[in-house]
Amino acid sequence: MASQPSILACETQTAVVAIVLKFIAGPALMAASCLAIGLRGELFKVAIMQATLPQGIVPFVFAKQYNVHPALLGTGVIFGMLIPLPIGLAYYFLLGL
Repeated sequence: MASQPSILACETQTAVVAIVLKFIAGPALMAASCLAIGLRGELFKVAIMQATLPQGIVPFVFAKQYNVHPALLGTGVIFGMLIPLPIGLAYYFLLGL
């Protein structure tokens, strides 16, 4: 990721869509999955919080190795490391943990 010419290696609109999918659709999909299998209470809240955590570097390594949109995933990883703190805190307080 350090070899990218800029932090934003894709269009701004694509980056915004990726961020929305990661931090809004991800926890929503996790909530729907938990409700489908009957998970309730504290475990339900913890599962949603885990869906807001950053994705890590391993997906980028695989994307780079197999040359499947590594620049796009690199942008996602960079923003995924910067943004989760305020969003995670918001989910934390909304869920009442």
